[in-house]
Amino acid sequence: MDGDTFRILRQQRGLTLQDVATRSGLSRSYLSEIENGKKQPSVKALEAIAAALNVSLKVLLPEAKETEIGLGERLRLAREREGMSLTEVAEAVGISSGYLGEIERGQALPAVDTLRQLAEVVALPLSQAFKCGTIGDRVGMLRERLGLSRAELAQMAGVTPSFIAQLENNKTQASLLTLRRISQCLGVSTCYLILEDDSAEEMIRLLNPELRELLQEPRIQLVLRMVCDMTEKEFAFLLQFIRLLKQSGLQ
Repeated sequence: MDGDTFRILRQQRGLTLQDVATRSGLSRSYLSEIENGKKQPSVKALEAIAAALNVSLKVLLPEAKETEIGLGERLRLAREREGMSLTEVAEAVGISSGYLGEIERGQALPAVDTLRQLAEVVALPLSQAFKCGTIGDRVGMLRERLGLSRAELAQMAGVTPSFIAQLENNKTQASLLTLRRISQCLGVSTCYLILEDDSAEEMIRLLNPELRELLQEPRIQLVLRMVCDMTEKEFAFLLQFIRLLKQSGLQ
């Protein structure tokens, strides 16, 4: 929360810091540090302040600023929503609380396996942790990780920089063929850009044990990888072939 926003809202309502302290149950000194930008309030403190000022949390955390929140901050907010301490989460994941503190402050980046465990413990979907729920979000995230400009990615994928910009801003959609070229440039499968990880994981959890076991077979995984890299025409041909195969009644 921006301290200036807090001060403006408080003054607009004719409230002193002590008034807000009394209404929120927070100390006046703590509120003063928040207002002066010396401290960032926890989720519970934000909720108390919002109630004291009679505003919604969205007013204190505008969408424009939420997009600037980093991975560590999102993990911290999720942890506090769950009412868990640094020590509790660190012990559950098997890391030190000091290291977790560095992650939350943006001073360290966890390994992928550690991040998955952290996200699971604090009930934060990975798509929200990375802010990559859409195709455009994922393209932008991967492009920045590789240190590519939009113009460079556009040249590699055979599209225009303005198309990449529109795609990343979720203002346009790409064909499967274009997504395939972009995914190859970014070093990921087309499936990674298309599928939402959380919904896919939920779907797998709902499968019966026999089908989950079948999906672990190398030959099945090979087929799935091949499907991921298919063009739109190839995929349409495959679907038609499957329909004909089922109609033929072959066992």
